[in-house]
Amino acid sequence: MAESASPVAKKTVQAPSHTDGASPALTASSLEDLYRVEMPQLTRFLVRVGATPYEAADAAHEAFTVAIEKWDSIREPRAWLRKVAHRCYLRQTGQRDTPYDPLPDRPGGTCPIAHVTLKEGNQRVLKALAQLPPLQRHVMAWAQDGFTDREIAQALDMQEAAVRKNRSRARLRLQQTLVEQTGGRDE
Repeated sequence: MAESASPVAKKTVQAPSHTDGASPALTASSLEDLYRVEMPQLTRFLVRVGATPYEAADAAHEAFTVAIEKWDSIREPRAWLRKVAHRCYLRQTGQRDTPYDPLPDRPGGTCPIAHVTLKEGNQRVLKALAQLPPLQRHVMAWAQDGFTDREIAQALDMQEAAVRKNRSRARLRLQQTLVEQTGGRDE
């Protein structure tokens, strides 16, 4: 069920740490690194939550815009970006038309739409995820991005046991749905 990711995409980007208690300084290279690594992952996360690739790209870009303004106060950039991007996506739902022209690619190939093109198996998983209740779908999106139950609980302001229960129920339901879709055959 997990999507394959490039070695760079698995790299964890953290805000620079300072032992003197000072806030991390926003530098062009640190934000560029965070954007390059996290933008495709953040876009996929939002697609798993239920966004179209265009909605996901738009919400992810909006989250990065907010990140520039609040960089000094962000301690866990990966989790923070997902929380903010999800809120941006929820705000935009139903407010925008789906574009029919492809998004232009920025120099350097940073358009997230290219990273969201899915194989048939991944499309089946996304359709199965879409059938989950919203909280289970949200928890699974976090889990698929490599967050632990504790990190998910902190980010979603839930008890860790509730995260485990939702993830377990979601996995069971996904397995049942995928077996039904394939008619019980291995693919």
